[in-house]
Amino acid sequence: MTLIGLVVVLALVAVLGRVTSARTLAGIDLTGRPDVVISLSFTPERFHLEKFQDVGRYQGWSEGQAVILSSDPEELRGLARSYWIGAIEPHEVAQ
Repeated sequence: MTLIGLVVVLALVAVLGRVTSARTLAGIDLTGRPDVVISLSFTPERFHLEKFQDVGRYQGWSEGQAVILSSDPEELRGLARSYWIGAIEPHEVAQ
């Protein structure tokens, strides 16, 4: 009985991650290698920074946001499934 419950919980987490990632990435053009801003509600630790580096060129952390340039769309989709991601938005350079 416990094993069945565990399998059900893991399946629900996987489905929730897929649904959340689609919503998180809405509005980002994934046909190229987009520059993005990732918002978190906490200061990232080494684990989070390494995940950012897996996605693209991590440019730094400021005011609750990480800037990632030339992000890999597949890696970005995977990152968007993480429960700790607050938001992912296109990076717009001020001119």
